[in-house]
Amino acid sequence: GPLAVVAVTLLMLFIILTSQLFVIWPFLNKTVNTQSLVILATLNFLALMIFLNYYLTCLTDPGTVPIRWMPRQQAYVEVKKSTHTPRYCKTCRNNKPPRTHHCSVCKRCVLKMDHHCPWVNNCVGFHNYCYFFRFLIYVDISSIYLFTLLSCRLAQLIRDLRNSHIKPTALEATFLSINLILTACIIVAVGILTGYHLYCITTNTTTIEGWEKGRSLTIKGMGKIQKVICPYDQGIYNNLKTVLGPWPIFWLLPIPMAGKGLDFPIT
Repeated sequence: GPLAVVAVTLLMLFIILTSQLFVIWPFLNKTVNTQSLVILATLNFLALMIFLNYYLTCLTDPGTVPIRWMPRQQAYVEVKKSTHTPRYCKTCRNNKPPRTHHCSVCKRCVLKMDHHCPWVNNCVGFHNYCYFFRFLIYVDISSIYLFTLLSCRLAQLIRDLRNSHIKPTALEATFLSINLILTACIIVAVGILTGYHLYCITTNTTTIEGWEKGRSLTIKGMGKIQKVICPYDQGIYNNLKTVLGPWPIFWLLPIPMAGKGLDFPIT
C-alpha cells in the first residue's frame, strides 16, 4: 500500500544521499571541479529518472475497461479457455478486452494487466508498464554506477590505510559498508527482474500470460478454435516499439504509451 511506496522512497533517498554526502564527496576530495561535477551530475540525473518513472508507475492509471465495452469484429479474437465464448467479467459485469484481467486488490479489470505490484501500490498494466520497465532500467544503471563509485572509494581507502595508515571516519566506513551491500543486493534482485521483463517485452507476453496460462492463449477465428503460444508476438524490434515507442533514441525517456489497450494484432 502507500506505506510500501514511502518505504521504497526512503530507501532510495537514503542510498543516494548518504553515498554522496559521506562517501563520494570525500572521494572527490571535497573539491568542486569539472570531474566532480560530471560524476555528481550523472548520478543525480539517474536518480531523478528513477524517481520520475517510479512515481509515474504509481500514479498512472494502468487502464480501465470502458463501460459496456463490446469487442469489435475481427478475424481472430481471444476467447475464454473453458467455454470458447467471449471473455466476460462477472464481478465488473462487463466484457473483457484481450489480455485484460480482473485485479482482486484494485477490484476492477485492468487493460493488458501484467501484475499487481504492492511496491508501487498499483497494478502494472497497459498505460504504466512502460514507466515500470524504465524504472527498472534506471535502477540497474544507477546501482551499477553507484557501486562502481563506492568500490573506487573503498580501493582508495585500502591504499591510504596501507601506505599512510590513514583511516576513514567511522561515519564514512559505516555508510560505505551499508550502501555497498544494499547496491549489490539491488543489482542482483532488480537485475533478475529486469531480465525477466525484457524477455516479456521481446516476446510480447505478460507475467499473467506466462505464469497462469502457460503462454498458450485460446484464439477463435475462421471457424476454428486453437491454442496459440505467444499469439501477440510481432518480432523483437516491433515488440519493443509497442512498449517503448517507435524511436529507439527516445526509449528511455518517460513518454506515455500510445494506443488504448483494447485490442492487439495477432500473428
